[in-house]
Amino acid sequence: MQSDAVRPSETIGFAGLGRMGSEIAGHLVRAGFDVLGFDPSPEAARRFSAAGGRIADSPEELAGSEVIMSSLPGTAEMLEVYGPLIPELAAGTLCIDLSTVSVDASQTISRHATERSVEFVDAPVSGTSTHAAAGTLVVMVGGSAVAFERSRPYLAPFSATVEHCGAPGMGLEMKLITNRLLTAHLAAIAEAIVELEDAGLDIGNALSLLRAGAVPRLLEYKAGPMSDRDYTPLFTVDLMNKDLRLAEERRPPGRVTAVGAELMRSAAAAGFGDADVAAIMEVCTDTR
Repeated sequence: MQSDAVRPSETIGFAGLGRMGSEIAGHLVRAGFDVLGFDPSPEAARRFSAAGGRIADSPEELAGSEVIMSSLPGTAEMLEVYGPLIPELAAGTLCIDLSTVSVDASQTISRHATERSVEFVDAPVSGTSTHAAAGTLVVMVGGSAVAFERSRPYLAPFSATVEHCGAPGMGLEMKLITNRLLTAHLAAIAEAIVELEDAGLDIGNALSLLRAGAVPRLLEYKAGPMSDRDYTPLFTVDLMNKDLRLAEERRPPGRVTAVGAELMRSAAAAGFGDADVAAIMEVCTDTR
């Protein structure tokens, strides 16, 4: 349901109709908005037109829209769109950039927008095109509280979670940290699968056991105590190091797990052997 403050007849100018953008813009069309889209790819433009959207011939044609949204490949494309567009926008226009781009560049565009009395939020999304199609993206918003509240009805049609992360650029900060963590998880999972194969374990059964254990819920179990620096022992650093030594007796660790093992040994050396494994936090922060 649309907010009373939002008229579905409002025009949304949408720049970027690629794999993510086309799904997002499609949700907005189905939510009742008049969406004027632009993409340099003729094929992307044709697909969006077939889905019920209108097509602009250039980003500048979006300037008459009450709301500007974008889902662009990178920083250069974001600057190419908003650099010439911001000066053409009417005061009070709301810009919502869903792209993952440079924090500094986004903050620069936000300042230029403010000078024109235009509201700009960085609102990068977490999820793939599958989540975009399902309308279950997570949106991390940076910008003023007022701009955030204005943006919510335009983000709701394609998202499961929308959170205000703080000032301009903070949505992007959150997204970049999220993807760094995601990459580390992917690498560790890859190494674990190789080890499972080397050990001769049944992969299907092994993965089911991993899913049933603590690994998928590490954020739930450990992120809170780590952020609170609460190392009340549930499973100690010394016990983990014992298990890691046993693992190394069987086979050498991979590149990612070797770093984790070294950090766990460092935690013991720093005097945290009897503390919970969450105390790895202490040596991780020392590496900055």
